[in-house]
Amino acid sequence: GSLEQNEIFYGVIKSPEGTLYRVAVGNYLGQDFGQIRQISESEIRLREIIQDGVNEWTERVSTLMLKN
Repeated sequence: GSLEQNEIFYGVIKSPEGTLYRVAVGNYLGQDFGQIRQISESEIRLREIIQDGVNEWTERVSTLMLKN
């Protein structure tokens, strides 16, 4: 989910163990060195660094859709 405080959006993420975390732009999330770039009411956008098939590193943008 998401929440807004003082006009700043935060994401609320639930871990597989059931713990809730509040995340902000700039925090890291996930297994692929994902850095949070943007948070809105409906999604979290990440910039991830992934290794391709020939052992080179590349960036990709991922989006996590949030539940209401």
